[in-house]
Amino acid sequence: MMLDRDKITFWTRLGAIVLAVIFVGSFVFMGVGSNVNLNLLDLLGGSSGAQEEQQQTTSSQEQITQTQQELEEDPENPKIIRRLAGLYIQNGQTDEAAEVLERGREVAPDDPVIPLYLGQAYERNAQAQTDEEERTAAYEQAGDAYATAAELQPEKPQAYLAAGQSYEQAGDKGRAIQYWNDYLELEPDGEQADAVRERIASMLEGEETTAGAAGPRQK
Repeated sequence: MMLDRDKITFWTRLGAIVLAVIFVGSFVFMGVGSNVNLNLLDLLGGSSGAQEEQQQTTSSQEQITQTQQELEEDPENPKIIRRLAGLYIQNGQTDEAAEVLERGREVAPDDPVIPLYLGQAYERNAQAQTDEEERTAAYEQAGDAYATAAELQPEKPQAYLAAGQSYEQAGDKGRAIQYWNDYLELEPDGEQADAVRERIASMLEGEETTAGAAGPRQK
């Protein structure tokens, strides 16, 4: 099977964007400045110095257990929901993360960061699938989650970028192009803008080639 080098290059360049989406969303929601070290646990929980010191000597499973207890005591706290989901994602427990985040969307539907985390959970779940149908379905769920994040913060471009990425992986070229065009409207000169334009052009060219190969319709 021939490999599409252009597509590989594109996804290599966009691969880091998914985590950046989470970081950016966390900055926006929590009011964290840009001149900080990108420590995922800090972003998830807004840890104090004492908590940071504790995390250094606490295993990931112990942190999960502790955060589960905190969530039981305060089940509608979006900050704790995000923290627990982030710990699950870090630990490779994407199903558990998705379950927590889906409940989080019910209790905090206006939280703009929860669907970003949910998109990341579904995307990692998709990457682990060997069954093509399950993989496609997980990418579609990721796209839907990122699309929700874009609706909640329509002025933030990265969610549109991630939604387009997931929808293309799900085989939904129409929605991929739609969300990438939305991204380009917000950031026409953004760092990924040229790569996105190239990918859209490649997808459209592929559709034209396929249509041409099919020949004229029979009357």
